[in-house]
Amino acid sequence: MGKITEKVVVSRTPETVEIDVDAIPKHEMDAICRCLIRGATKAFQNPQFAAEYEVWLAERKAKQAAGARV
Repeated sequence: MGKITEKVVVSRTPETVEIDVDAIPKHEMDAICRCLIRGATKAFQNPQFAAEYEVWLAERKAKQAAGARV
């Protein structure tokens, strides 16, 4: 059997990636959105994930009420 090579993936910060969403065809955008919605729905079915989100949301609302920019 042949040797398996590893792929190196370079991480990028959000500041280095620009996506022109207007250039994405509607049918492709619809497919992307369906995947994201399916993934989010599945994630929130996990009680631990949902609880962690609620904690994050409460913290975010408290910061907003205190005048912090979030």
